[in-house]
Amino acid sequence: MLTLHRAERAGTLAAALADVLSEPLPDAFVPEIVSVPARGVERWLTQRLSSVLGAPDGDGIAANIEFPSPARLVARTISEVDGIDPDDDPWSHNRVLWTALSVIDDCRTEPWAAVLSKHLGSGSDDHRVGRRWSTAAHIAELFRAYGSQRPQMLRDWRAGRFTDGLGQELDDDLTWQPRIWSLVRERIGSPSPAERLPDTCSTLRSEPNAVDLPSRLSVFGPTRLTADQLDILHALAHHRDVHIWIPHPSPSMWATLADIPAATRRRDDVTALAVEHPLLASLSRDVRELQATIGSIADHTVHHEGPEP
Repeated sequence: MLTLHRAERAGTLAAALADVLSEPLPDAFVPEIVSVPARGVERWLTQRLSSVLGAPDGDGIAANIEFPSPARLVARTISEVDGIDPDDDPWSHNRVLWTALSVIDDCRTEPWAAVLSKHLGSGSDDHRVGRRWSTAAHIAELFRAYGSQRPQMLRDWRAGRFTDGLGQELDDDLTWQPRIWSLVRERIGSPSPAERLPDTCSTLRSEPNAVDLPSRLSVFGPTRLTADQLDILHALAHHRDVHIWIPHPSPSMWATLADIPAATRRRDDVTALAVEHPLLASLSRDVRELQATIGSIADHTVHHEGPEP
């Protein structure tokens, strides 16, 4: 089950998390997993938990808890399920970079690569030719981000459909990207992480022991979760208790936005217009998007009320 916890104060969430962790796992030697977005959050959360766990008088201890980032947790899960060591992954950043560099050198004169050719210049005496490495590095990072945030787009590219992953065709000045990606995919010769993701999630749902993780997981304080992270967490929740803890500034805003369908494109997002408070409307985009994405897959939502100010 995937449970979404929200509160106006992070301290309230930490206290509620401590209540959950106070019930031991079936195996006392198995570490708890509490994923956090930054080391500072880990230190703060450890201090808060240590005032509750182990002793009712505020002098306890927080031990045997692992605090991986959401990216590390998901990468570990995918690695164990797929059986691919990150160091040997043909789609690791450095390998994609070198492959992309080779592809760029071979195709820069192709008519469809005119945008790329203009950026890199022509002729050995053109100073722009020195951009090859930085361009390949940028393209490799783009492909990594696409695989994480828009995996369906790469699956469409693999199928020969040059779309944005949401059913819309790419503009002509962008079609060089799927062509470059297709050539990189051909030279690497193995499925990309985006292609493997559906099978990985299917395995997690059908074989809970395919990954060495405890029966309870928490993700505390994320400000953003990518599409592949959400897919993996949702799949893990099929046989495990997955808790996501997010600070949310306004119960009223939550109730207002709960009835508005999530927008697939940011330009179509009208949730800011539904928020009456001008400060919330202008500064709450991240939390509004987080509510839309996690709220759509959560099995249960809990609001933890904090102390009166």
